[in-house]
Amino acid sequence: MKSVTVTGGGIAGLSAAVFLSERNYKVKLFESSPKLGGRAYSFFDKEKNQFFDNGQHILAGWYKNTFEYLNITGSSGNLNFQKTLEINFINQEKRLYRLNCPAVSPPYNILAGLLKFRALDFRDKTALINLKKLFAGRINADTFRNVKELLTDLKQTDNLIKYFWDPFNLAVFNTVSENISAELFLNVINRGFKEKKSSALVIPEVNLNELLIDGTVKYFRERGIEFFLNTGVSRFAVNESCKKIEFLELENGSRETSDYYICAVPFFGFRKLFEKKVFDEFGYNTEKLKSSAIISVHLFFKNRIPGKLIPENSSGMTGLTGTKVQWIFKRSDIHLSLVISGAGYLGLIEKSSEDIFEIVMNDLKMTIKGFDETALSDYRIIKEKRATFIPDKESSKYRPKQKTYLSNFYIAGDWTDTGLPATIESAVTSAKICTEEITNSF
Repeated sequence: MKSVTVTGGGIAGLSAAVFLSERNYKVKLFESSPKLGGRAYSFFDKEKNQFFDNGQHILAGWYKNTFEYLNITGSSGNLNFQKTLEINFINQEKRLYRLNCPAVSPPYNILAGLLKFRALDFRDKTALINLKKLFAGRINADTFRNVKELLTDLKQTDNLIKYFWDPFNLAVFNTVSENISAELFLNVINRGFKEKKSSALVIPEVNLNELLIDGTVKYFRERGIEFFLNTGVSRFAVNESCKKIEFLELENGSRETSDYYICAVPFFGFRKLFEKKVFDEFGYNTEKLKSSAIISVHLFFKNRIPGKLIPENSSGMTGLTGTKVQWIFKRSDIHLSLVISGAGYLGLIEKSSEDIFEIVMNDLKMTIKGFDETALSDYRIIKEKRATFIPDKESSKYRPKQKTYLSNFYIAGDWTDTGLPATIESAVTSAKICTEEITNSF
């Protein structure tokens, strides 16, 4: 039985351990913090006596590697799969618009849904014909600096961008279109509009710990996978003559040896694990990746939320347009979870919780009929300053391949070169690639 040591207990590290164990590797995992899950986790609030997610995570029908991971760990039953794409939008005039896409093959499901979408006028709907080239895969990404240029070339109207492309880009890429690589955008379009269910949303029905961590921990224990919390790694020792990792040194001074090593730490923590000479040999510029923030706002009501306040749909989510708040999720009869993606770009991440709360209240009063701030009993604001990286055209230069020049060393993480933005699917995909590379190495 070959052995693999995984450094980092985020989603990439956890899924790498699971996939490798399925291939009968002996796996050991080290995590420097007191929790697993990395940037996708839940924390317990003693005052509220419940767990809160650090941010609402939306999955999509094309997350095949993620679903495989959740199937293995027994957690896939905690997902709400939309039959077809369905989203409610409310604008600044408090008008509700429903985007309902029929159960036909893509991209006709999206196009048919947009043709019936009342937020769009005749001119907007006429512009949909220009998407034929997009869905047919006849666009050269290299001719565009960003997605904003691409959408302009496709003659997408302001209204189409406001009600479809901006929500899509913020949800998938955590930033605005001028910060998104056309290549990554086209990769997502190709996956998301390929099969009938690939464009539908998948919403977790439980908190992130229950979805991503608890089943994995149970799997680890059943399979004999050793994992250690509060155990940081100080460095990887490299044998330059053999071009391989000799051992891993922990912060407590002890050493770990194995046949293979996977480093699954975030991009901002990667460099410090190597001597300068070794890191320069990699030729990586990971420190040049720029972070993008997400702010989550949890609102608690004194009494049951009125049914008419947030109209129900199959995903339990509502989009707002023309506001800082982009998404509202109804988590319970007295609890709403709000999401602000690209919070750094919007200039919010350095603001105080009180200032952010005031902005949120103004957004809700502007869009939600009957919203009354006095109906709230409490709120929580969570900032994830380095939730993802900004997936602009430059970022492709700084994302390393999973296989390195060292024969027994691999890198996993949503920031590695997966051809996807920094999503859960990208993290799990990187782990799958590492698993395949290790399996094929002998």
